[in-house]
Amino acid sequence: MVQTMNDVKHIQVDAESHLELVRELDIRSTPTTIFINKDGIEVGRAAGTPKREQVLEALEAIR
Repeated sequence: MVQTMNDVKHIQVDAESHLELVRELDIRSTPTTIFINKDGIEVGRAAGTPKREQVLEALEAIR
């Protein structure tokens, strides 16, 4: 079952075009998924393509 989460946003950033941001966020490999709560605080990170379970756990931690 797919659940709609209207309060969740996905933003994709081209690392090559935003090297300063890559350095600031300490991104060491691409793709990297960073989970940020509503207060802008990083609550999780997945290097490489995250597994479904990783995404669901991170989203649960944010809520």
